[in-house]
Amino acid sequence: MTRSLSFQKSLLLLMLLPICSRAQTILTDSAAKQLDAAVEGFRQRYHSPSLVLVIVNDQQVVYKKASGYIDVDQEVPATVDSKYPVMSVSKLFTATMLMQLRHNKMLTLEDDVRKYVPEYPLQGTTLLQLATHTAGLPRNTHADLNFTQQIDRWMLGKENINVLYPSTKQELLRSLSKIEREYPVYHFLGYSDRHYSNLGYSILGIAIERAAHTTHAEYVTSKIFRPLQMNSSGFLTGPKQQDVVAKGYVYQDSIDTYKRTPFFQPNSASYAGGIYSTGNDMAKFVSAQFKHNSSILPDADKAMMMALNIGWKPSYPYTFHEGSILGYRSEVMISPGKKIGWVILTNSNNFEFDRVNDVIGKIMDGVVTTAPAIALTDYAGTYQLVGTQNTLKIYLKDGSLYSTYLENDIPAKPLTVSGRRAFKGAGKNGYNIIYEFLTDPNGRVTTLNMGQLMWRKQDSHTTK
Repeated sequence: MTRSLSFQKSLLLLMLLPICSRAQTILTDSAAKQLDAAVEGFRQRYHSPSLVLVIVNDQQVVYKKASGYIDVDQEVPATVDSKYPVMSVSKLFTATMLMQLRHNKMLTLEDDVRKYVPEYPLQGTTLLQLATHTAGLPRNTHADLNFTQQIDRWMLGKENINVLYPSTKQELLRSLSKIEREYPVYHFLGYSDRHYSNLGYSILGIAIERAAHTTHAEYVTSKIFRPLQMNSSGFLTGPKQQDVVAKGYVYQDSIDTYKRTPFFQPNSASYAGGIYSTGNDMAKFVSAQFKHNSSILPDADKAMMMALNIGWKPSYPYTFHEGSILGYRSEVMISPGKKIGWVILTNSNNFEFDRVNDVIGKIMDGVVTTAPAIALTDYAGTYQLVGTQNTLKIYLKDGSLYSTYLENDIPAKPLTVSGRRAFKGAGKNGYNIIYEFLTDPNGRVTTLNMGQLMWRKQDSHTTK
């Protein structure tokens, strides 16, 4: 039996369930109220039975909210600890496992896939190509014909299906002998485009679990979930877990009703989409991306993943990954530069994240750029041009920063803010000097980029 959720009922739910929580940090009451309205507004707009949003600033959760129901019939309210299938967001964990094994010298990114998966017939395919969707493989294996037809039949109302299941691991491996490339290897594409392949990530998962001499699920649980204390995260292993995760739904507009979707049993797709998690747990994974040399990966490896699109997909200044299957949609979005990220979990797949992300990004961007992250005194000091003995001083006077650069040619005027950790020095004839300061992982100013050259901070001064 299905049940319609009216707008009035949703408002009542909001009043009865004050799940919104705000940490004592940079988030203002005004920003929080805007986010509250966005969560409920978008949940209503896309007819999602529930929506969970958790926002992280570096190592701190600054906003979290759950709205709606994870079980419409039983009216079970969503919380930030409700478990949702995250689907293809699982690929981030498979990619992290790959990078951990690389860091521990158990494999290299250039390794031929056939070193670990001899069942794979195509020559010249590397682990890196699988991890970056550049191997030219089709989206899924032909062994998943039944899985695709299950979804189509259910959507057409032709069949009552309780469980959706892709090919088994054995069926996938047998199918590899007939696999052909759909695109050229490293096919040239536009920015942020890619030839997405679930098949590629399933092959990658099999390869790296063989390299690690343990199962993918056991490795991710012991090497990623446990160190991050993601204690409510796990793998979808069978229909018995239908009662563990939020129920999935599609909204039937013609009769204003939610219809329960079949349970998804990942089988061979577990490497690409078999994980379930919570808003709180995923926030820990997001924070780990910003933590200096976290227990999960060193900074260089995390940066490499983002730069080469290993797991992540670029949408500058963000990088992200989405997950979707009939009845569910999820997303992780992060800004490495601003150390802001968020996770969105829903139990409806008819959800567009672009508009949601735009609203969240604008609200959080306004909060971060107006917050003084570094005191003016921390910019003041002597900077030496790398490779020379040339120096300049940034000094504090009457509450403003000044520079000695070209002091005989430019009138002494205070530097003005022109961006995050960037200042502008007024010159002559409308020409300005731009000062861009860089920090170390602990937030200390270490470097000045100015005049296309690099200057290292030598000491600190508060006056000239």
